[in-house]
Amino acid sequence: MANTPMMNDKGYIDVNSALKLKEAEGRVEVDKMQAESDAKFRELLIKESAKETASKHLAKFAGLYLLILVLAFIGSIKFIPESNVAVVAGLITLVVTNLSTILKGIVEAKDSKEEEELLTKGDKK
Repeated sequence: MANTPMMNDKGYIDVNSALKLKEAEGRVEVDKMQAESDAKFRELLIKESAKETASKHLAKFAGLYLLILVLAFIGSIKFIPESNVAVVAGLITLVVTNLSTILKGIVEAKDSKEEEELLTKGDKK
């Protein structure tokens, strides 16, 4: 009961203990809000499909992957015999093309979903 405001011998409330009590209540409230937001975030992650998760990851990092591949190719030219450069270039081109196709599919899928939502909203009016 040390944190509860007490009356001192003059009949006044102890301000320091009252402040400590308010701080403790505030910390409890903040912790509660953080726990609720963490739970909601985890719930959203659980509901998300693997395709959506992969799409979001590729949307963020595909440019970096493409850059790494191109830089790896440029760096490897120094160590690869000239007769094999065309083969490595072909493989790198294949991977870059596939990543670009995947990204295009992600963008087009989102666009078509947005168009469908707009059309269905327009039909409801």
